[in-house]
Amino acid sequence: MGRLIVPLAEALGVSTAVVGRKSANLARLRAEGFPVPPAFVVTTDAYREFVAAPRVGEAIRSALLEPGALEARYRSVAGAMHSQPLPAELDAALDGVCREVTAGGGAMAVRSSGTLEDAPNASFSGMLSSAVGLTRCEDLPDAVKECWISAFRPQVSAYARDSGVDEQALEVAVLVQRLVPAERAGLVFTRDPVNRYGNDVVVEATYGPGEDVVSGEVTPERYAYDPRDGRVMVRKLAPRPGREAEPEAHERRLDDGEVAELAGWALRAEDILGGPQDVEWAYGEGRFWILQSRPLVFSPREERVFPQVEEQTVLLHGSPASPSVGSGTVCVTSGDALPNDLASCVAVVKRLTNELAVRLHGAAAVIAEEGGATSHGANILREFGVPVIIGARSATTRLRSGTMVTVDGFRGAVYEGDLSLTPEGLEDVPDTRTKVFASVIVPEKASVVAQVADGVSSLRDDYFLLRSGVHPSEMIRRGRGPELEETIVRGIRRTLELFDGKPVWYKLMDAPSDEFRRLAGGEGEPDEPNPLLGWRGIGRELAEPEMLELELRAIARVVAEGRRNLGVKLPFVRFVSEFEEGLKAVRRAGMHPGEDVAVGLSVETPAVALRLRDFLDAGTGFVSVGVSDLTMCVLALDRESSRIADRFDPSHPAVAYMLEAIAESVRSGGVFACATGEAARDPRLLPRLLGMGYDAIGVSLAYFVDVKRRIRAIESARALAGVR
Repeated sequence: MGRLIVPLAEALGVSTAVVGRKSANLARLRAEGFPVPPAFVVTTDAYREFVAAPRVGEAIRSALLEPGALEARYRSVAGAMHSQPLPAELDAALDGVCREVTAGGGAMAVRSSGTLEDAPNASFSGMLSSAVGLTRCEDLPDAVKECWISAFRPQVSAYARDSGVDEQALEVAVLVQRLVPAERAGLVFTRDPVNRYGNDVVVEATYGPGEDVVSGEVTPERYAYDPRDGRVMVRKLAPRPGREAEPEAHERRLDDGEVAELAGWALRAEDILGGPQDVEWAYGEGRFWILQSRPLVFSPREERVFPQVEEQTVLLHGSPASPSVGSGTVCVTSGDALPNDLASCVAVVKRLTNELAVRLHGAAAVIAEEGGATSHGANILREFGVPVIIGARSATTRLRSGTMVTVDGFRGAVYEGDLSLTPEGLEDVPDTRTKVFASVIVPEKASVVAQVADGVSSLRDDYFLLRSGVHPSEMIRRGRGPELEETIVRGIRRTLELFDGKPVWYKLMDAPSDEFRRLAGGEGEPDEPNPLLGWRGIGRELAEPEMLELELRAIARVVAEGRRNLGVKLPFVRFVSEFEEGLKAVRRAGMHPGEDVAVGLSVETPAVALRLRDFLDAGTGFVSVGVSDLTMCVLALDRESSRIADRFDPSHPAVAYMLEAIAESVRSGGVFACATGEAARDPRLLPRLLGMGYDAIGVSLAYFVDVKRRIRAIESARALAGVR
């Protein structure tokens, strides 16, 4: 018989197959000087001896003959293991362990340490049992049994099957650890879980023990640490429980020095253990303790979408937890009953437990009202590439079952409709007299329509400027401006190659302040009650000239290469003076508006629509109408307010009046005009836009083919009626 129990201090030289991965990792860190609480490991030798008992062994063998009846086989195995006493030698040894660990009146944490758990390709995150806070030695044997029994849970079997792992190879050691009386606790990810290619270390913290964070019970505070310059950024503050109304309610859980200390321990663990790590920590007895460290598991599926603010309707925001994009119908559920067609379901839940996450790994996306991006449930879904948003308050009441939505697990946003980036039916795209432009987010994604589209109504800088997860101004302050500039240059070049000889309009930065506040380094952004009407567009860029100059330098570099089909679109212009200042900035960058580059105007407010001739006189090269924002401003309806979303009507007579006024002005001025945004494809409005004489309609890739076909049908009907 092998050794039944090994002190953690002696586990370094013992095989992982004997002590499990969790214990093996902790033993290595302890040997390297990490502050790991004293512990003992109940080895897999003890596990094997226990399951070899005739009653238990027969239950397990019978269970394996019924692979489909997961719940029934679990109950059978659990019953046999509960009724089987521990070997006398192990029982006595556990009593000795308990007395040593709890000497002086302390408590125990009993954690599973599976042989397959915490592997680089499968985490089994939070699936095996733990028991925290045990003080009585007579409770320890049952806690150890529960860890063993948890290997047969239905969700463990399902996870192993879907991860391509042989569950019969899973054996469970048990870590019996002195419980740190935690004043604060949390997790450190040495890579941002939604931006694995970035440099930031993510630290999450809460008051009290960390079990509530990993279980998804609470929404923790979040910090980002940049190891290159030691800068700490607060990404998300959380109020003290029960003190939300007090002035000091948002007092930080960790100061900058503490964040840096935790990040330092985690980065050392990454070096020692050989890959990105998920580290659990606690603060108690006047110091930090490292409780466990496991590999971060990422899905090979990763996709980001950056819907433009004036084109899409944002229904909800939360914390991004898995950098994928998914579309489907909303299914608000408690988890008791899931729809049969889970692949088309966007599951909306109060709390994302790890048990529920296993059942939801085939969903189109998951939205949870509570929790953190480092919780076990989020980890599981991230492994399977499921888009996840956490901490989306009131999601279960604000999102209606049956509604089609798109979930952006990188940006933390829920958008109305299906914004799939892959249009269908490209083999049969009709010709139309009215041009149809595409809105381009990721240049490579646009290659599918480049041959049939007539131009690019918005080459959006969102992807170029926000993909790092760091505020662009923060990147400039850190000396990473050239990196941003080069990214923009490459994106413009690639788009011009794809749309060779066709108009390509690069839209300058127009994200509202709440979007920037979600980025690392965005804590200084103003907290505006209505960001869509706040500090955005060309007005903001003129107030922050370093960002405007960077974008214009990138554009000028491409123009200097001899490209003549590139245009610069000034977004959300409010005043003629802003447009004139924008023209001056273009000239200062070495370009000549109207000669080597076109400079156009995005019309989104009634003030601009009614004074458009003044802008034409100032030298507008083209006009792009943001129909969604124009509708918002004309009707005084916040597009991000779910309470009034049903009143948002692009075909309203007042909106149509403004659109007609714009069309009349551009016709008299001989300027090319394009109506853009998802509101422009509204079936009630699209025929009227064609009747007004707009030269082009601009839509996102997902709707390009549909709009092209509908325009062809409208034009054919007008031709039959003798209307041009």
